[in-house]
Amino acid sequence: MKIYDIPQGKKITINMVYNKTNYTVEATVITRYGDGVLITPLFCGGELIDICNSANFEFVEASTDTHHLFQADNISRVDFSGTDFHVIHGREIIIAENQRKAARYKVQIMGNAVINRTEPLSVVVHDISMRGFALMIGKNSSCKVGDRVKVDFYKDAKSQKLELHGIVVRRFKIGTYEAIGCETENITPNVLGFIMDKKTEDEKKKEAVAAVKTDKNIVWAV
Repeated sequence: MKIYDIPQGKKITINMVYNKTNYTVEATVITRYGDGVLITPLFCGGELIDICNSANFEFVEASTDTHHLFQADNISRVDFSGTDFHVIHGREIIIAENQRKAARYKVQIMGNAVINRTEPLSVVVHDISMRGFALMIGKNSSCKVGDRVKVDFYKDAKSQKLELHGIVVRRFKIGTYEAIGCETENITPNVLGFIMDKKTEDEKKKEAVAAVKTDKNIVWAV
């Protein structure tokens, strides 16, 4: 999906870093604006933002409950008919299935991270395992191997906040996106439960695929 294909009037949830602070805000898509979308004004801490280069957002199709994650290349303020609005340019995060790693469970959940207790980042938790996790990060992030990372995220709208702690062990790319791989430190019971839920979901999917293949291989005798 192109960012400008998001229908008018739809609400989006944006995770962003502004003035070195993480914010989660909601906005409504007004119309297509060039190769981006015009949205309702964004305020962080009561302040109308000027420009932001570290953000991602989610759009959910109401009819199918399909979730789309977008990386925002930039969010900028514009004067539209004498009124302040914002424009978002970016692209959907699409990862090929064959890029998943064994024993890791793909989650694709938005979150907020802090590197070495000082550098805030808007991130996407790409995958997670009992030993580590991978984060998709902004291209301007300066985090490096050895840095400590704290990540906050919610598994769904009704859940309590989950918190991950880890050490960066590598920087790499997932498709065209910058990413970091982290070794988990001090895993909490809540995060452990989340991982086990993902493992169960993954096993059920594999069982369903195996059942379909078995059905196709049955030869019915007449």
